[in-house]
Amino acid sequence: MELTKHLSLLAFALVAVLAFYGHTTDACMCMPSHPQTHYCTADYVVQLRVLRKSNTIEPGKTIYKVHIKRTYKATPEARRMLRDGRLSSPNSDSMCGIQLEIGKVYIIAGRLPQLNLCSYYKEYIKMTISERHGFSGAYGLACNCTISPCFGMQCLRQREHADGCKWSVQGRCERDYSSCVPHNIRSPMGDIQHCRWRRTQLYKKCLSYP
Repeated sequence: MELTKHLSLLAFALVAVLAFYGHTTDACMCMPSHPQTHYCTADYVVQLRVLRKSNTIEPGKTIYKVHIKRTYKATPEARRMLRDGRLSSPNSDSMCGIQLEIGKVYIIAGRLPQLNLCSYYKEYIKMTISERHGFSGAYGLACNCTISPCFGMQCLRQREHADGCKWSVQGRCERDYSSCVPHNIRSPMGDIQHCRWRRTQLYKKCLSYP
């Protein structure tokens, strides 16, 4: 019974990943992550325009020539890579490759050495105002609050706790309009820091009309 339960959750996670990223793949599987988690765990986060791409420079890879419009964060190693204005990804879906369109502007949160379906990548014009604000710096101020994906009808019973927030992988309102941020709560013992979903007007509106 317990094994069946775990297998069901694993299958649900895979379906959620494919739905979240909008791609099909045979070999790539990763847990869905909130944009804030992508930002906080990435080696680099950039806004870029795709100039051109090639499948012939390196075997098995698509090389994207990009113009970096803005760097939100980057490790020293990532900065050295970004100076070349080139990003790589496997050139097939079966190897977790991604497809970026020439001429379009994206926000990308990636890990070295290359992009894959577990990376965050989204066309800039399709991002909500809250997402743009998050990647501009708001997410970085809340990296000490962790966001834990959860599954099932009862998973959000305790959705906020001292060091993080729970997030249903189907939680569009949290994904598009909120972030998990530290909040000071006054108690007889003094101020206590508690993480909670940021209650923006857009977030509250989304919850009212999901």
